[in-house]
Amino acid sequence: MEKRAAWGAALAFLLVMLQFGCIRLAPSAAAVRIVLPATIALVPLALWPYRQRAGVWMMFVGLAANLAAILANGGLMPIERATVVSAAGEERAARYATGRWIPGSKDVLLAPGGGHLVALGDGIVLPVGDGGVVASPGDLVVWAGLAVLAGEVSLAWQRRTRREREDALGKPPYPLASGRAKGGASTLP
Repeated sequence: MEKRAAWGAALAFLLVMLQFGCIRLAPSAAAVRIVLPATIALVPLALWPYRQRAGVWMMFVGLAANLAAILANGGLMPIERATVVSAAGEERAARYATGRWIPGSKDVLLAPGGGHLVALGDGIVLPVGDGGVVASPGDLVVWAGLAVLAGEVSLAWQRRTRREREDALGKPPYPLASGRAKGGASTLP
């Protein structure tokens, strides 16, 4: 099972790298409109071996929100001009045409009041330097899921290591629930 799970994680990573490469190198929106939704849809299949982890389910929810917004807008993530201005500045935002793909991104620049499921689109600007990085609510949920997954995996590793140590020594490395002081407090250091 662990080998299959490791292959699943490697496949998910490769799908994300394929998506980033396509976004950065595509000469037109056509390739991005195909690769972006396809990779988002395939990542949950690659992560399926980890489905017993709460963090993975959080990631599934974030990916589903992103996929819904992307599919509702023709294969690209919706973004409003005000968000682009906030993240990249007025001068750079002026280079992009309304209703068109923003080259080097996964976004389509919406006309005022245009687009579908805009609330799920790229609308959150995380300040970085003089500009910002744009994220969607789904991205934040995916990142939170990654953090929860990291915590879950860390705790599982610590428990497994403790069990292996106990098995090797034939006893717990320190006394548990024994040697209580007055009042029931533990005497462990």
